[in-house]
Amino acid sequence: MRKIFIYLGLQVKKALKALPAVALTALVITGSIALLFVMMKSIGNITDPDEPLKVAIVGDTDEEYFAVGLAAIRHFDSSRFAIDILQMDEEEAKRCVRKGTISGYAVIPEGFVDSIMTGENRKITLVTTNASKDLLSSLVVEFTDQISGYLLETQNSIYGLSSYMNDEGIEDRATPINEINLFYVNLVLKRDSLFEPIEIIDEGAGVSQAAGYICGLTIFLIMLFGIAYSPVYTRREMSLNAVLESRGVGTLPQVLCEYISYLLMMLLCMIPIMSATVFAIHRLGINVTEWEKGFFEDYVYFVAGYIPIIVMFAAMQYMLFLAADNFIAGVSLQFICSVVLAYLGGCLYPLSFFPEIIRKAAPFQPAGAAYDHLAAILLVKDTTTPLIRMLAYAAVFVIASVFIMNRRVKHEK
Repeated sequence: MRKIFIYLGLQVKKALKALPAVALTALVITGSIALLFVMMKSIGNITDPDEPLKVAIVGDTDEEYFAVGLAAIRHFDSSRFAIDILQMDEEEAKRCVRKGTISGYAVIPEGFVDSIMTGENRKITLVTTNASKDLLSSLVVEFTDQISGYLLETQNSIYGLSSYMNDEGIEDRATPINEINLFYVNLVLKRDSLFEPIEIIDEGAGVSQAAGYICGLTIFLIMLFGIAYSPVYTRREMSLNAVLESRGVGTLPQVLCEYISYLLMMLLCMIPIMSATVFAIHRLGINVTEWEKGFFEDYVYFVAGYIPIIVMFAAMQYMLFLAADNFIAGVSLQFICSVVLAYLGGCLYPLSFFPEIIRKAAPFQPAGAAYDHLAAILLVKDTTTPLIRMLAYAAVFVIASVFIMNRRVKHEK
């Protein structure tokens, strides 16, 4: 037992000696991911989920009837809660689209209202960016298409009624035409009554977009930490381990000593980084709807939730250290495994975009279990299931490390 504690102390000293360089590398990785997060926020990818979609109207908007219709939509129609319609010139609208302050703008062609009166029905054009071609932009396209289609169909109906009354010799035409106009107006202003309340499908963990990015990118940061310690734990030969085994210190205690030393260093680096990250997110003013319960529940409990995640990924990274026999292989293995697991676990891209088989498998792999664990903390749900999965993975990785070391020691002999 004394030999085991001596070996553990030696491993901790070795890890501490490399800590300054490792911490610097970890800060560089953290800075890169933080920069990515800030860029995503600045171009509008992370927004308040309750904020209405901003769309500008440009072009021929001075015509009286168009102004009346636009005012009705902006102040009376139920769509005003989902879409905020702004009026500006086209140059300003282009600048706002590039900055991400609006999702797009609709160009009203010259003589638009007159074209409706004559049956020509000129098309409204929607302008957006490639980066904005998401669900929200699709809704805007559908919205403008519905406006054009609605105007055309109602116009045909009104003209058809007028032609019918003319053919039949009906003199009192004003009353039926007024009634059909009022019918269409009421249909637009009260169309929300045609639908049941929206049912939200809990796709994946169910957190807000901002919270999803925070969970995913911080987990990815933890997974990349193994790159920083690859020069320390990746080794070409196992002669020292073979000597220790010959003197009664088996591969299991050796693995545990090395894993514990690495885990301590990882906790020493990552917990302060995670704390600073959460604090920075708060100071940046990023709206995370799940952080509205209080300081302890929102921040302290959330940061503490990273501990079992670090325990699991420390075991995985240590196993990969043993599997590689040189520095290049060690770094490559750490990076490739981190990217693949993070991608398939929903840390880099929402799981809703993946095939069903990947969505169902995601919670059962390490990154997916870690993501579900943080999401459960944010949503104040039971964390037992993802916690059990993470601890099970940690145990599997440690056992696999024992087998790898045992094989390499035997080969060394």
